[in-house]
Amino acid sequence: MKMKLHVDTKGFAKKPSDEDWYSLKHRLQSESNISEVTIEELAAKIGNGHTISPAVMTETKAADWLQQQLFMVDIDNANDNLPTLEIKEALDMCNRANLPIAFYYFTFSHNKDNPKYRLAFIMDKPVTDPTQRKTIIDTLISLFPQADKACNNADRVFLGTNNKVVLHSKNARISMESIMAVYKSPKAKNRSPTQNFTGRNRSKETDMLVRDFDFFNYLKERNGEYVISGNRADFVKCEVCGAHHNLRYYHDTNTFYCFSDKGEVGGDIIKYISITEELTMIEAERKLKYELCGGDWQTPIPLDNFRLPEFPINALPSPVRGFVQAVAENTETPVDMAAVSALAIVSTAVQGKYEIEGKPGYFEPLNQYILLIAKSGERKSAIVRAMSKTIYQYEKEENKRRQQKIDEENAELYILKKQIEQFKKQNKNEQAKILVGKYQKLERNKTKLLRLIADNATPEALTSLLAECGGTLTVLSTEGGFFDILAGQYSNIVSIDTVLKAHDGDPIRVDRKGRESESIEKPALTMFLSVQENVLDGLLNNEVFQSRGLTARILFSKPTSKIGSRKFDTPEIPPDTEKSYNDLIMTLLNKPNAVTLILKLDTEAYEAYKKFFDKVEGKLTDSLEILEGWGRKLVGSTLRIAGILHCIKNSNSPSKVKVTEQTIKEAIRIGKYFLAHAKYTFSLMGVDKATQGAKHILKRLSAQSKTELTKYEIFRLCRSRMFKKTDDILPSLDTLL
Repeated sequence: MKMKLHVDTKGFAKKPSDEDWYSLKHRLQSESNISEVTIEELAAKIGNGHTISPAVMTETKAADWLQQQLFMVDIDNANDNLPTLEIKEALDMCNRANLPIAFYYFTFSHNKDNPKYRLAFIMDKPVTDPTQRKTIIDTLISLFPQADKACNNADRVFLGTNNKVVLHSKNARISMESIMAVYKSPKAKNRSPTQNFTGRNRSKETDMLVRDFDFFNYLKERNGEYVISGNRADFVKCEVCGAHHNLRYYHDTNTFYCFSDKGEVGGDIIKYISITEELTMIEAERKLKYELCGGDWQTPIPLDNFRLPEFPINALPSPVRGFVQAVAENTETPVDMAAVSALAIVSTAVQGKYEIEGKPGYFEPLNQYILLIAKSGERKSAIVRAMSKTIYQYEKEENKRRQQKIDEENAELYILKKQIEQFKKQNKNEQAKILVGKYQKLERNKTKLLRLIADNATPEALTSLLAECGGTLTVLSTEGGFFDILAGQYSNIVSIDTVLKAHDGDPIRVDRKGRESESIEKPALTMFLSVQENVLDGLLNNEVFQSRGLTARILFSKPTSKIGSRKFDTPEIPPDTEKSYNDLIMTLLNKPNAVTLILKLDTEAYEAYKKFFDKVEGKLTDSLEILEGWGRKLVGSTLRIAGILHCIKNSNSPSKVKVTEQTIKEAIRIGKYFLAHAKYTFSLMGVDKATQGAKHILKRLSAQSKTELTKYEIFRLCRSRMFKKTDDILPSLDTLL
């Protein structure tokens, strides 16, 4: 396993001078100096005197922190009032706390009379939440009274050593669960101010207010300019500490974080009000409830009880993750759109070439059916173009090569045909018969142009295309017309056999009068459609689609729209980032597809996948039962995602490396994302007109300033095809009341 951090390019044989420090830190913590290293590689670097920054940074300040997987504790034994903590005792303390260290080393300043050393802990996955980072480092430091308490800032760097680095347990990993087990113990109860932002139990009503409060807009009004970067917004000013570039907002958790040198702090809107206005938590809660949320009205029950999560971008391996983030920022679109597009494109590149084995005898192909739900004007086409460009480029280059061979074969067929005609004229039937056999064999095995992508094809055409393309194809479209075709737009007959079989890899055999039979032993079809929400009505309410399991095979994504808050000036996509993504796709496309290779799970991955299966299985007759069979496909879909992630990580030889536990866990995170979006999608089935109308009324009312309107005024405000006369709004008004 590799982890990201900064490693200085220069090694020191002794502790650097003060003059070296400034250039060292700026050289070390630059975005261009992010390394991906194994624990062995890192140990070798540290042992050769290379300085490291455990966190991934864009620049040198704490506010430039992005993520972190390695955590270091500096044991300096500087307090003369405490007994000296030897390394053996420290290791025993770690084991007792169930927080095993990965490696340790003695510093430049170490001596036998005054031991100075550093302990290295590795998380099971990168930490991207600064509140979690603070909790982790505070908890680790608090285990050791002899530790340097100042080594808890996000931008901390650690010098290497001229001593040996000891790999204590290179596979040792700690988790947030093991941290919290120590953090919540009686001894750790008051260890960190980040334990509980409120300091007391809050009511469900308050939690709902906090959850639904538009914290981001509140921060914009208070702090002004900001820059969006993926899941977060970085503000130029910071009302919390008064400094610049220290305030950050996180969209997925609706929380803030201040990276002040005087003390980092973060939390929700109540914590923010408490700090900035010097109020108690109770006073801040009252301000939120009675001033910011409109008085003492009871909290309305939402018409939609879904708070859809953002795509877990950190579950995507590099270089896909970097390109997805760059495309999202360049197009000012939700990161979900580029992320799910990337899954479909990688699926296109690997389908038919690999299968993943969940357990002995159980295999899943790597093709996926993905439906992106977005409104008109959401820049769906721009996203699809950016993510699929390499596919079309590969197709074009490959067909240029194939065309030369096709021309040669056509020339040979032409010559054979002329020879056959000549022999027949000369009554040389035996010679003609031999050439006819040769002609037919050449015609049958004639090279065909490569076809990787199709748009809206009829079921019959789709079957023929699959047969011509060797059993693999991708339907890629920014419209939903493909479902209309499947539903019988041209034939009045629902025809989905090919789509169902090509998802599962079941054989397809078609016999038609007047045409050659078509046989596809192991078809693999990828489908990626980006559609508007109105397409869902025809899809979800089609009884044949439901009963035969088409809807259960589709992964749904409904990103939160950014329309209304987009900026004109956006960052360009870095050429290196785009090249890395394109090179990956090209590498996977160039893999041979003559034989389907098997991806196997290692022991830890197998156990993690089995645990996930057991958890899902227990919910199939309970919370997942309403998903119309979709829940029964979730475990298999997640395994397919794991296979796709594995191919990204090991693009040169996917089948020669086993799938790791980390990859399975990342796939499960993505699977849970699709589960949440599937729940939303299936909730739309049978939504009555009154509820739809209530949503429309609520949206229009929110956009105007009056606090009182008559029934007729509401009708005039909301008049549409749904409300043609005043009485049409009554059922929807009753729903709101």
